[in-house]
Amino acid sequence: MKKKYLLNMFFGFITIGIINGQTTEAVVPSFKLITYTTEDGGLIEASFFKESKDLVVIFAHGAIFNKESWYSIAEKLQKKQISSLSIDFRGYGNSKKGNTNKRSLDILGAVDFLKGKGYNNILIVGGSMGAAAVLNALSIKTDKSIKKVVLLAPAGGVGIHDKSIKKIFVVSKNERLFERVKKIYNESSNPKELKIFSGTFHAQNMFKSGHREELTNLIINFLNTAE
Repeated sequence: MKKKYLLNMFFGFITIGIINGQTTEAVVPSFKLITYTTEDGGLIEASFFKESKDLVVIFAHGAIFNKESWYSIAEKLQKKQISSLSIDFRGYGNSKKGNTNKRSLDILGAVDFLKGKGYNNILIVGGSMGAAAVLNALSIKTDKSIKKVVLLAPAGGVGIHDKSIKKIFVVSKNERLFERVKKIYNESSNPKELKIFSGTFHAQNMFKSGHREELTNLIINFLNTAE
């Protein structure tokens, strides 16, 4: 008979399985829950997967997701010694509610938090609502520490005109926002790339499609490639 227990840890947990009298352990990649403040007084909770490389990724979720939705990729990056910060937007999880038209401030607050930790190579990945928040944040303020962005079918926003930021836009060919994403892509300056997948899956929902592995590898390879 198989029994499973969970032992809470400060940076995650250990899964302990007892099978036929033998004990096995699988250590889940570690993270720490942190909070930071935004310009308008918001309080944002995020999961900080800290590693040794001077690269850190901000993950910004879509409207029907949360910070946990990025954990799989965050764990894969952690194995490559790349840090990441997966945020809960205002009104999600334990993040303080605020004006939802100012989610861009949650992104800018994350950038300031990481700069305060000494990171100067910041990469950002956003899906749908989160991608729109990234675009809006960059239209308000750009920072030389931001090196790359990955935008999964942004649900709004304007193009990125900063030529120092490497950009990749990802969208499904038959999804409802395809033309809008193309417009934002066309408005953006080089360097940029548009990756089009078949199907109708929108933004983070693409991870539920047959493109999951290809999309995951695309994002990781793009983030992990040297400047």
